[in-house]
Amino acid sequence: MTDAAYEVETPPLVSIVLVSYGGRAMLNHCLYLVEQHTTVPHEVIVVDSGSPDGTDRWVRDHLRNARGHVVNRNIGFGAGCNLGVLDARAPYICFLNADVEVGPRWLEPLIEVLDRQPSVGAVAPLMRDQSGAVQEFGSVVDADGWCRAWGDGAPLGPEEALFPHAVDYASAACLLVRRRAFHQVGGFSTDYDTAYFEDVDLAFGLRAAGWSTVVEPKSTVVHQRHGSSNSEVANDLMKVNHSTFLRRWGAELAGRPALPAPDRPSPRFYLARDVLVDERVLVVDDRVPNADRGSGDPRTQRMLEALAAPNRRITLLARDLMRAAEYAPALLEQGIEVVWVHANPFQVLRERAGLYDVVIAARPHNFQWIADAVAESQPQAVKVYDSESLFHRRMDQYVEHAESPVERTRLAVEAAEQRAVEEAAFRWADIGICVTEQEAEWARGVAPDTAVKVVGYPADRPGHVPGVESRTGIAYFGGFMAGPGSPNEIAVLDLVRDVLPPLLARHPDLRLGVVGADPTPAVKALASPHVEIVGRVPNPAWVLGRYRLQVVPMRLGTGIKLKFLDSMAAGLPFVTTSVGAEGLHLGDLAKYLVADSTAELADRVDALLTDDELWLDVQRELLRIADERFSWSAFRRELDEVLAEAGIAPPPRER
Repeated sequence: MTDAAYEVETPPLVSIVLVSYGGRAMLNHCLYLVEQHTTVPHEVIVVDSGSPDGTDRWVRDHLRNARGHVVNRNIGFGAGCNLGVLDARAPYICFLNADVEVGPRWLEPLIEVLDRQPSVGAVAPLMRDQSGAVQEFGSVVDADGWCRAWGDGAPLGPEEALFPHAVDYASAACLLVRRRAFHQVGGFSTDYDTAYFEDVDLAFGLRAAGWSTVVEPKSTVVHQRHGSSNSEVANDLMKVNHSTFLRRWGAELAGRPALPAPDRPSPRFYLARDVLVDERVLVVDDRVPNADRGSGDPRTQRMLEALAAPNRRITLLARDLMRAAEYAPALLEQGIEVVWVHANPFQVLRERAGLYDVVIAARPHNFQWIADAVAESQPQAVKVYDSESLFHRRMDQYVEHAESPVERTRLAVEAAEQRAVEEAAFRWADIGICVTEQEAEWARGVAPDTAVKVVGYPADRPGHVPGVESRTGIAYFGGFMAGPGSPNEIAVLDLVRDVLPPLLARHPDLRLGVVGADPTPAVKALASPHVEIVGRVPNPAWVLGRYRLQVVPMRLGTGIKLKFLDSMAAGLPFVTTSVGAEGLHLGDLAKYLVADSTAELADRVDALLTDDELWLDVQRELLRIADERFSWSAFRRELDEVLAEAGIAPPPRER
């Protein structure tokens, strides 16, 4: 007996159901592409619904690697699908039209959605036409019951900014459905004549039963619309079934915005698209956050991730394109809409007039950029100003360190202008956000009518925090995206010039690693046998786990510096100045970690390089502070308080 006799068939994960009516060549081509490009365990079920051109005989006699059912009359798309599902063995059902062309990895992203999101009942790909243009990325349903495909008569925006989200409905030309959900709602309704609106009805039925329908742009197929019938016949069928749909679901459509003609842009498109979400939040910042490059970008990234929640639309409006295509996908995959523009925000917000419940402007220059557009197009929105830090205080520090009276005068004027902008931003806002209580006190003083909240930063705690034994050397960690003359560049130059020499006198083998993206020419020039310019690292936690100590003699800066939170979470003690330690809640630890003179900084570093017991005590206390003050749960709790002030209830949180 051969080994083949003992082989056990792999049960299918997906049952692919096609209903055919004529178009044998098209069906054959579709089945060929399915066979070529479907790598997951699957089965194919073809139901021929009374084809008049001989397709029924071909299905009966020649169908390979599939099961066929031949019905002697045209029972329609919905009934044919229901018949095919009765024979299906898989937990997932993929309805597929014969006029759809699939390609590599067309099915895997759809399966991943259903695997990851138990509340999703159906998921559809991005459909393109034969020219490559977007034909449908989900659809919206008008108040009168007619449907508009997103991308075909509804505004699409940049294709690279497509993001997965729940939709009114998605075409069953290619639709992966959870079999349990399909049976729960009774499958496709047989009230409809032959074709059209059955898939719209299914999506509404799924939603009524607690299931959502989503679109996933990582899956793409090509659809030849009305491939097995002409457009005149299709229009006649749509009109017949439209009245049935209105009879069944007209009450659900009450109060929806009436959509304009396809060639007339209108904010009603976005209101219709977002009719399924409870809250809409717009976040405005410089760029799509370059989250691993420092500056204020990691804060924006973390805020977007914390704001994202089921039934909430989060939109990021970025002012420029810097590395947008590189960094946007990580946000898009989380269902965060990303819009980036070059010029001004008026066009974007006019297209979405009246849409947002909350507008968050991050940093003073973005407040200046967006304020008038918000007043014109989003007067209903609660306005939030996220300061990140008080920039005028940093300018005041530059004034103190100016080398000439002329430079001091120029910087003092800039500091005064910056202060005026920040005062205006807090007065503009209904809610202000600061990162430390010290900054919040200032904001409350200049804007007494604004509700000022403190929202810090979350630190990403690695799964394993190394002890002292495997660590060696010292590090400077911080990005240099702000360029020459930035606080980070000045700090690392001071470290190498002033603090490192006395340390090398005591520890001749000491090595310094400068970790951070976009090192400036002056920073790169510091490279030596004792100084390694590491540059950008995708995940700093493992690098910070190598060093014994971080040293940052920071003279310029305000608010909480994320580099120290990352250091805390990695269990890496640090030595810094009182400017660097602001807002970190160090308490008694400050006597070991904070100093403002070069000699005292060197002494603090020396103690932590030589005393293992002290080092371990400091590490334990820093980890405690990180868990208590700068955890993700603490960050979300603080953001929830801001949203509650804006009238938005916090989403359920895992305990």
